[in-house]
Amino acid sequence: MRFIKALVLSLPAVGMTLGGMSAVVVFSSLVSTPAYAAEKKGEKQVSAKVGKPLQEAMKLAGSGQLKDAMAKAQEAAAVSGKTAFDDYKINEVMAYIAVKLGDYAAAAKAYEATLQSGELPADQARDRLNQLTKLYYQLKNYPKAIEYGSRYLKEGGTDITAAVLVTQSYYLEKDNQHAIESANALISMANQSGQPVQEEWLKLLLNCQLAADRDSDALKTLDQLLEKYPSQQLWSQRLGYAQTHGASSDRKNLEIYRLKFLLGVIKDSEYVEMAQLSLALGFPGYAKTVLEKGFSSKVLGVGPNKDRETRLQSLAQTNAANDQKGLPSFEKESIAAAGGDSDVKLGEAFASYGDYDKAVESIKRGLKKGNVKAEDEAHLQLGIAYFNLKKTADAVAQFKAVPADSKLADVAHLWVIYANNRG
Repeated sequence: MRFIKALVLSLPAVGMTLGGMSAVVVFSSLVSTPAYAAEKKGEKQVSAKVGKPLQEAMKLAGSGQLKDAMAKAQEAAAVSGKTAFDDYKINEVMAYIAVKLGDYAAAAKAYEATLQSGELPADQARDRLNQLTKLYYQLKNYPKAIEYGSRYLKEGGTDITAAVLVTQSYYLEKDNQHAIESANALISMANQSGQPVQEEWLKLLLNCQLAADRDSDALKTLDQLLEKYPSQQLWSQRLGYAQTHGASSDRKNLEIYRLKFLLGVIKDSEYVEMAQLSLALGFPGYAKTVLEKGFSSKVLGVGPNKDRETRLQSLAQTNAANDQKGLPSFEKESIAAAGGDSDVKLGEAFASYGDYDKAVESIKRGLKKGNVKAEDEAHLQLGIAYFNLKKTADAVAQFKAVPADSKLADVAHLWVIYANNRG
C-alpha cells in the first residue's frame, strides 16, 4: 500500500493541562478540631497531632502559599505513630498541593498511595484511577498511564480523555496491536456516547494499521477520514491507490481522472492523459473541458509540448462540435432502438456537455429497456448526473447499484463518499 504509506500523518498531540484538574479531596472530614466541629458522627478522623499541621497546610494552600503548604503537609507526614487513615489523608493533601505546584511526580506518588491504602471511599476509586492516568501520561510514563487508564475503563469509566490517553500511550510505546484495539474501542465509545470521532484518533489508528501491515483495515480507516475530514491530500492518496489496485481498464482510469479533476487533485501530466482517454472512448466533451482548464491554468500550452497540446485541444474542440451537432439525430435513433445501450451512450454524451436533465432521462430510458452491456457504467453515469442536479439521495442509490465485482466498484464507492460530503 505504498501510496497510502507515502502519506505523512502527524501524531495527534493531546496537550494535557493538569493545573485545573480537580483533586477530589474531601477536606471537611480531616479531624475533630475546632475548625471541623460540624463533622458527622461516626466518620473516621485523623489524629489531633496530624490534623493541626494538615489544617495549616490547607489554609496556606488556599492563600497560594504552596511551598509552605507542602512543608506543613510533610511535617504531618513526619509525625510518629500515625494511623493508616492519617497516612491516607496526608497523601490526599500532599497530592492536592503537588498538583497545584505542578509537581506531577509527587502528586502521582501520593495519589497512588491513597489508592492502595484501603481507606479511599469506593465511590472515589474510579476517579482516582482517572487522575493517575492523566498524571502518568503527563509524566510520559506510558506503561503506568496504560495500567491505570485500562483499569478505569474496565471499571466503567466514561471520561473519553482517558481512552484517548491509553490509545496514545500504546502508540508511543510502539505497541501497534494494542493501540489498534484501543483506538477501535475509543471510537466505539465515542459513537455510543454521541460524541464526534476526532480526526486525530482516525489518523493514529491509520498509522498503527499501516505499521502493523494491516492494509485492508488501513484502507477502511482512510475512507472514514475521507467521510469525516476530507482533504485534497487524502483524496489524492486514495485515488492514487484506486488507480493502482484492482482490475484496470481504460474506463476505470477515465473515471478516476474525472474524480481527480473534479476534486482539484489531478496532476499536470494527467490533463493530457485524461483528454486522450476521453477522445479514445468517444467523449470529446470531456476532452475539451479538461484541456480548456489545463490551458487557462497555464498547466498546458507553455512548455516544450506546447504545439502537441495545442493540436490536441484543436482536435477535441472539432470533435466536440461535430458530436454536439449529431446529438439530435442520435437521440432519435436511440429512442427507436430496442435495446438500451444507445440510450446510455446518448445520456453520457449529454452529461459530457453539462445537460444533466437530458442525461438522466436518456440513461433511465436505456436501463428500463434493458440489454445494456455495461450496466455498471450506466449506474455510475446516472449517479453522476443526479449528483450534478443536486439530487444526492438518487445519486448515492445509483452509485450503490454498481456491483461489488465491477472494475468500477471502488470508483462508485468513492463517489458515495464524495456525494455524501457535498450533499
